Amino acid sequence: MLCFLVLADQQVWIIAISLYISVPLPTNLSYMLLGQTQTLKISEKNNSGWILTDESGEKAFLPKIFVQDDKEIGDEIEVFVYQDDHKLKATTEVPLAEVGEFAVMSCVQSLPSGAFMDWGIIKDLFIPYKQQKSKIVEGKRYLVYLYIDEDLELITGTTKFKRNPQYQDLPFKKGDKVDLIMMNESELGWNVVINKKYIGLIYTSDVFKKLYPLSEEVGYIKAIREDGKIDVSLQPEGFENIDEFRQKVLDKLEENYGLLHLSDKSTPEEIKDELQMSKKNFKKAIGGLYKDKVIDILEDKIKLL
Repeated sequence: MLCFLVLADQQVWIIAISLYISVPLPTNLSYMLLGQTQTLKISEKNNSGWILTDESGEKAFLPKIFVQDDKEIGDEIEVFVYQDDHKLKATTEVPLAEVGEFAVMSCVQSLPSGAFMDWGIIKDLFIPYKQQKSKIVEGKRYLVYLYIDEDLELITGTTKFKRNPQYQDLPFKKGDKVDLIMMNESELGWNVVINKKYIGLIYTSDVFKKLYPLSEEVGYIKAIREDGKIDVSLQPEGFENIDEFRQKVLDKLEENYGLLHLSDKSTPEEIKDELQMSKKNFKKAIGGLYKDKVIDILEDKIKLL
């Protein structure tokens, strides 16, 4: 560095900037959306497959097994872009998850250096040993998050992720219906993945059915807290959703020949075990059915009229 001091100040400043910005940036940064589904243009065809390009001219190879006979050079095609031997490749297959998403995957091979997971496409996803919360065992299923390793510039999986993180500018609001993957049970309730991208919490008081890790459920956004954390419920809230609970009560009555040994005096646990709903929603449902003269409410049971 001392040899540069004899140069003009402006030259020294320019070189210093160049050295500074070269450190954090990858050397072969690709402009293509790595690990994402995108629309690319067919630019070349050969016996092995097609060469696809994006708007910047970046290229990805689509193997012959995925080409479509009705496409010509210049046409566009929707593909998922990944890496294989440090080269960009494309597939028309749909992966279990893209970069920035969670998915449940099965381990197809476990090695001392890491594990290969069934990604749902021709390429398996690699999870380095250091990114495994616990040793991944071949044949078992795990919740995996996908990201791009900035040092290696590779799509990578991890089973290490922060529980109940804080978010900003979330794409949903209270009451929205969402898809859930059950993570694990904690002292507060169940940690869940929301729409494959976010982590939230179902409090124990909102759990009215038996839940299992890695199972899929439908849920509803209960609250987005000021600290950026997400509360989720397995049931919609409010009278606007009461028809769903009424129907559930009616279905159970029909299964039991018009008689159900529950009433507004039943305990929350009894209602939860029989109908997988809260006592509050149960009382709303039977109150509406009674008002409409569909059921009769007796001391210890309800019956269809």
